[in-house]
Amino acid sequence: MFKKALLTALFLLIGVTAHAGGEDRVTPYGDYCRQRAVYGTCKSILSVNEALAAIAQYYSDKGCKVGRVRHRGRFIEADIYQGNRLVDRVLFDRKTSRIRSIM
Repeated sequence: MFKKALLTALFLLIGVTAHAGGEDRVTPYGDYCRQRAVYGTCKSILSVNEALAAIAQYYSDKGCKVGRVRHRGRFIEADIYQGNRLVDRVLFDRKTSRIRSIM
């Protein structure tokens, strides 16, 4: 039983490591802007300007810049660049401060 669990964990670790190694995106599994609030506890929707500032701050901490931005309802879609290279396209939820890759 222990050997089976150990082998399963090893295969999962190898699979995750192999997948992550080829990943160019900055937020492949999602995150949230910690400067704003604890995930999911925002009492009100951020204004578009507050959301853009939060996104810019979040990605500047990672050495990236925000490019083209599109706004629709409570969501903002933004292109993320590292230098001149597009590395991710993300969706930002102004209600929860949740960021996830949509690329």
